[in-house]
Amino acid sequence: MLSLRTVCLLARKTCLRNISALYITGDKANENYVTLQPYLDFKGTFGDRESLEQSIASRGMDIQLETVLGKYKKYQTHHEQLGKVSEERETVTKRLKELSKTEGSADQIEELKERGKSLRNDLKTLKQTLYPIEDDFIHDYLHLPNRLHALCPTGGEEKLLYRHRVPSSGQKGSSHLARKDLVYFVDNNRYYMMEQAAHFDVNATQSLARYFVSKGDFIQTANPDFVRCVLLEANGTPLDDYHLVREEQLQNKINTAYLTGGAAFESYLGAVTKLCVYPSVLPLRYVCCGRSYSRAEAEINGPNPSLYTATQSNAVQSFVGTQTAGEADFQMEHILSLAADFYKALDIPFRIVYSPARDLTAAESLRASIEVFAPSLQRYICVGRISNYADFVSKRILFSTRREKHYDFLHLVGGPVLYTSRLIGALLEHNVSLEDCKLLGSASQKPTLQQDLQQFKDLFT
Repeated sequence: MLSLRTVCLLARKTCLRNISALYITGDKANENYVTLQPYLDFKGTFGDRESLEQSIASRGMDIQLETVLGKYKKYQTHHEQLGKVSEERETVTKRLKELSKTEGSADQIEELKERGKSLRNDLKTLKQTLYPIEDDFIHDYLHLPNRLHALCPTGGEEKLLYRHRVPSSGQKGSSHLARKDLVYFVDNNRYYMMEQAAHFDVNATQSLARYFVSKGDFIQTANPDFVRCVLLEANGTPLDDYHLVREEQLQNKINTAYLTGGAAFESYLGAVTKLCVYPSVLPLRYVCCGRSYSRAEAEINGPNPSLYTATQSNAVQSFVGTQTAGEADFQMEHILSLAADFYKALDIPFRIVYSPARDLTAAESLRASIEVFAPSLQRYICVGRISNYADFVSKRILFSTRREKHYDFLHLVGGPVLYTSRLIGALLEHNVSLEDCKLLGSASQKPTLQQDLQQFKDLFT
């Protein structure tokens, strides 16, 4: 019998969209403008078939690679035929110009004109024939996953990297929802932090972001709360993870907007799409505080609604761009080191694990999950994660750096290093006083709740 976690993951993996905002064929360009034309690396994708097959199988994706390769061969044949006709037409046009300058015979010129018209009609017919073939193949191609990192577990079990304090094997603890003086919980979409919980909710994100800036040489940013569908597709994010925005005047019906929150990895992508940076500025290291509206793990951390399953939370998001795979690995370790320092200061049982391939999205090659122990559930729950995307996403959004006469697509690393709602729930269950928590990166003179309240009142006087 499949577990709830497995069923949820399989449902998300098999939910494929029948039309793409990331790649729009010419016949649809009249109705929907082309926002982005991704770099399609067919050679790199199909070059190592064994690695690609392993990635598909390990993730549990319902993709028949043989079928995709058959569509690719058909697409390639028609594309080559289209190229030959287009090349012949250019040759005829060039020859016609030469004869016009040298006053060639009227018969030759007329013959070339007729040939040019014939080739033009053939080209138009071939394009119309190619559009459905191209649409069918590219749609399947865009659902192919990234190759797995060498460190990614493929056997279905996570791999332990670090653990701080072993949780006691006592009785099941009471739920954090019992602390009604601090948490007023209605459902997964509505809850209210009160007193010290509200203070900690804000202070924790600001402290961690400040710690990344001061100790990790990150640059703090502010990101948009809404992201277009084209960027979610580029990142391989299941569209069910976020709430669809109902727009009254939608110019592009395919490229709809989604509410992600400013502390979502996808919210960074718009700023770096079609961006080419100098190698001297690398690595790019960004961090931001904001809201997260992800529904991805609500059912996994269930079944009972709580702060562990809430679809909105304050969060801290990291984003790093590097030139090589080796540098990406180093930056991932750097982020994990900073995050581990922050959680160690709280002194509750937590661990860092490499998630198995079946839990990854199509764009991720490796994911490290930061998990704290929840006494009420008697298991670990994810409060943050860092992912390595290699150059998979950068090729789709054209995020590159110039090296001499060549362009290299950047390797991306990042993810939410903190979800405050889940952390607060775990801290309450461990009977930790939120007011006395040690937060790395917090201001030297820690403001009290009364001072914060007075500062808020002063805004209106």
